Amino acid sequence: MKMTKNEINLILKRRIKNGDEFNHLIEKPKGQKVKLKTGDTFYSVSMMKVWVETFYKQVAKLSQILKGRTVKDTCDKIHYFLYYDIQYQADGVTQNLRSPANSWFNRREGIDCKSYSIFASSVLMNLGIKHYIRQIKQPKFNPKQFTHVYLVVPFNQESGKLDDGHCIIDGTIQSNKEPSYTDKKDVFMNQKLPHVGLNCPSPKRGLKGTSSRVKKRTSAKKSNTTSRNRFPF
Repeated sequence: MKMTKNEINLILKRRIKNGDEFNHLIEKPKGQKVKLKTGDTFYSVSMMKVWVETFYKQVAKLSQILKGRTVKDTCDKIHYFLYYDIQYQADGVTQNLRSPANSWFNRREGIDCKSYSIFASSVLMNLGIKHYIRQIKQPKFNPKQFTHVYLVVPFNQESGKLDDGHCIIDGTIQSNKEPSYTDKKDVFMNQKLPHVGLNCPSPKRGLKGTSSRVKKRTSAKKSNTTSRNRFPF
């Protein structure tokens, strides 16, 4: 079965929320456009990994809002955010790999499964949660080709293996249940934290003007509380 871009959009588009309460938690895009090589879906996934590792800090603040009590809770919150706050729009011939900031800026026009996965992976990277970018062949949709991508998150975060179960994050669908597939390829994602060697205490800064900073932090806390209250769980 082969569907047109318009048919896919008709099925997967949804009514999204306003989302403006999250604006202060996501960096503004810089309007850069980088022309990448021509390649197959494996090249797409390899560049998705690069995009995540380059731009994941754009959603560092948002990630704390989407953090749940467990891995499953976190995945549910990320999925809820993606599905109800960012519209779906299938790519055409040109494959768009959007940074999280670019996806948020274009949330009303829509993004596709690759950019949903980049966004979700960026959040997980900020939270130090191991996961995989999974591309699959679907039995009822161009079965000979890899046509879809989403995230797989192992419950066993110590080993990062999937033997003990996993949850997924697929911003294209409301149910967030893993689709049927005949073949899969996984790319492991794990945050490598920077290390700094220290010998003497670093100088203290900003002893003056503390009151204004306290006001800003208080204002930010109120705004973050409003954002957290948006989720039904």
